[in-house]
Amino acid sequence: MDFHPLKTTHFLHMIRQAIVVSATLILLACSLDDAAPAAAQASSTITPPIEVESTLVANTTDSYTFNAPLGAVLSFSVRATDPTFDPVLTILDSQGREVIANDDYNYPESGNALLEAITIPRTGTYSVQVSGFEGSGGAYSLRAYPGYSEIAALDSFDRIGGLAILNDTVTASVINGVVDLAYQGVRGTGAVIYEYVDPIADFYAEMRVNEVNNSSGWIVGMAVRRQRENYYALHIRSDGLWRFVIVEDGTEEVLRDWTPHPALVAGQTTFDLGVMANNDGFDFYYNRAYIGSVTDSRLPSPGGIGIVVGGSSSLTSRTNAQIDDLIITSPHFVNGARVLPDRVIVTSGADMVRALEQRHIVNPNGTMALTVPESSVEFARAGVNRLMLGRGTTYTEFALGAMVQINAGAPNRVSGCGLIFHFQDETDYMLAYLDAQGGYGMSQRQGDTFLPGLFGENPEWGEDQHHLLVIADSTTLYYYIDGQLVGTLNSTAQTGEVGTAVVNFETITTSCLYRDLWLWQWE
Repeated sequence: MDFHPLKTTHFLHMIRQAIVVSATLILLACSLDDAAPAAAQASSTITPPIEVESTLVANTTDSYTFNAPLGAVLSFSVRATDPTFDPVLTILDSQGREVIANDDYNYPESGNALLEAITIPRTGTYSVQVSGFEGSGGAYSLRAYPGYSEIAALDSFDRIGGLAILNDTVTASVINGVVDLAYQGVRGTGAVIYEYVDPIADFYAEMRVNEVNNSSGWIVGMAVRRQRENYYALHIRSDGLWRFVIVEDGTEEVLRDWTPHPALVAGQTTFDLGVMANNDGFDFYYNRAYIGSVTDSRLPSPGGIGIVVGGSSSLTSRTNAQIDDLIITSPHFVNGARVLPDRVIVTSGADMVRALEQRHIVNPNGTMALTVPESSVEFARAGVNRLMLGRGTTYTEFALGAMVQINAGAPNRVSGCGLIFHFQDETDYMLAYLDAQGGYGMSQRQGDTFLPGLFGENPEWGEDQHHLLVIADSTTLYYYIDGQLVGTLNSTAQTGEVGTAVVNFETITTSCLYRDLWLWQWE
């Protein structure tokens, strides 16, 4: 139990009412509902990659429908070509519920909207809507790509050449708009590198396998980050298994051996295959469904991308494959840095971590160090009552998320729930909280007081179930509530324990029920 004296409680009141200093504060100027257009135009069906040029009539919405499997990673952007148009981009599920939205990702330099590398939370039909802030309208370009939001390469192989063969067991040529490959040998693979793209480190690459056959068993896949004779490779085998290897100086080492996945169909010879690379993390996709991940740090530099073909038989056999429609996308940068998302989709801990990795917020080379399915804290006095987790384990760089149900003891009384982190002792820790009136904050306790930090209010939040997410890296603290970035604080790397808490601004009985708490840590 951590009972704070009156002056600490008084300072919490001051935090809740003060204009905050030493923070980057993102306030909700208005909700998307406030800016909702009066009418909607008929919906069109799209399939990424696609670019749509259109003009939005003022006070209307343009809607485009698309299908996507669980775990697919897609990017959407709207660029206004009319200077008076301020576009808003919204993704809705099949029930019309908002999944994620963006307006002005780089304000005030740009009023365009961007949703980059969003992870689809469930298989289904979705719609992407283009509307105008305060009912504005005008000409725009909507871009929908797999992976990231910038095109590095898009090739339907209508030109001859551009392929470098790495192994004498493989032949390759471009015929009638497809890459025609053949592998001849005993249980092995060969690679062909695509030469019409600059070396690249972080990317999403996807190719269409039009046909692959070998009655003795085939392998087809992608080579990535190729540097001389070194590269990573994703392999798909004819019996519906995948693996990931690293090839160094001609020697192959298995990083993840043959693994099944429900999305993989044994014997299927036509499919899309994708790889996303981000720092040390690699994610794999089959018909855009996520099938697995591997981390490895041995080839971090930019490299080439190519096609792998081979056979799985212990006897000499021949594999033929035809590849089409290669697309490579890369992240969008602003002033030399990746775009910090102001919204993330709230899902399971593992899915959120992967999405945060792909959006370059957390390090993929980490571990899920803590999971707590359910816990609760209750307090009947003014102050903060802590429940520490992890049995004394300390964490430095991490993402800490949880669903919390706020149960305030009386209406119109100020109390809430929070996350404790960087805990040294009962007089030195960080607190991120949300109260039942919609007030939120993130502040450090020193001694008997809380220092000025981050504060804001959102009347739509209150006594209900909410998701809290704190991300701590070596320089910055990020605070998300219900998937929305509410602010950041400059910070230095600190090591400490984590926990949950009741936060009472006055004497009142409050309980906080936490579900699905998780912590991802890295070094």
